[in-house]
Amino acid sequence: MRWHAKQVFKDESQTTSAHRFTRHRKHFFVSYNSADAQWAQWIAHVPEAAGYTVIIQAWDFRPGNNFALEMQKALEQCERAIAVLSPDYLTADFPQPDWAAKFVADPRGTERLLLPIMVRECEPGGLLGPVVQIRVHKLDSEAAVEQAILDGVKEGRAKPETRPAFPGGPAPAGAQRPGAGLRWQRVADPVQVSWRADLDGSLPHQQRREAVELHLVPVGDEARLQVRELTQLRDVLPDFGRSHRMFSPVEALQVHADATVAAAVGTTYDNPAGIAVTRTGQRSVWAALPPGRIGAILDEEHLAGQLQAMLRALVALAVPAADLVVPAVAIEPAQMLTVGKAAGPHGNTAALGGAERLRPAHEDAVKLPDLGAYAAAVGEELAARLVAEHRSSRRY
Repeated sequence: MRWHAKQVFKDESQTTSAHRFTRHRKHFFVSYNSADAQWAQWIAHVPEAAGYTVIIQAWDFRPGNNFALEMQKALEQCERAIAVLSPDYLTADFPQPDWAAKFVADPRGTERLLLPIMVRECEPGGLLGPVVQIRVHKLDSEAAVEQAILDGVKEGRAKPETRPAFPGGPAPAGAQRPGAGLRWQRVADPVQVSWRADLDGSLPHQQRREAVELHLVPVGDEARLQVRELTQLRDVLPDFGRSHRMFSPVEALQVHADATVAAAVGTTYDNPAGIAVTRTGQRSVWAALPPGRIGAILDEEHLAGQLQAMLRALVALAVPAADLVVPAVAIEPAQMLTVGKAAGPHGNTAALGGAERLRPAHEDAVKLPDLGAYAAAVGEELAARLVAEHRSSRRY
């Protein structure tokens, strides 16, 4: 049974906490970094739909308001703060006073005034590290994430209302594997992909370092952009790429827009990163593979995490969207790849020769909204396809 706010606060006179609610109080303030704005708004909607009250900058700080005063008022007015945890949140300066205010008010955590929700893998340190988090970054379904948030924000114990399943017996009939709600659909006609080699003109082909590239190719014409929209994207893509940590804050970029594509590309060998949108509506991003002593490391687990982050970034792009997209992946150049662990020691074990590039078949479409909800499962699948393609090219 879903827990609603009115079940928790149905009789204010019975509340023993010193933080009693009045009709002017709110339940939650949502603290987040701009890179996680889509996640923050989705999270804010979950408790509001269940009857809680929420303040979030995206909805409640209106043009003409004084930002600093609104922030102070929100922190004073809201009983608890939800911190949307991600690598960007931990490195940004502005969110720190948000969670620090609630930590100071409740340093022992007895009132649970600070509720961290981890949406992307990160390692909180310092005073924030010991605070128990609601971890949703590895959940594969929207329903599971919603339930985890509602279970986490409600008062009292987390004891389920029904007896847990007996752990010693066989798996119950109909038990779902992770990502089982994701549906891959075979496309009737092949889609045309603009690869990194078509989009990145920053360095000559022979000077490019090994990179993984991901393209979301729309099925149909509903995501098609106009040329003026590509021109506007030229000014948006650099900051978007920096907010998603594709580029460093001071890195020189090659930014370009014409009648067919808008792109922002790193210009150094060490960071072969880029992001592009074509007039057909294709969204593309590429990033370096972990380096080895020779060539690059092909670590399936690390690669799946890279692709998951790339998927979330592409889904967050504010451009026209198609209902169905075909995810296409590649690694290029691929002549010197070592299968191993990105974090381990690397010898000169790269196998020379073989395929110039890895481009697994791209014939299955996915609904674009599902890519955000099932980013982990899709990332693992695409990584597995690349590793299988590499093994096939080496014939082992």
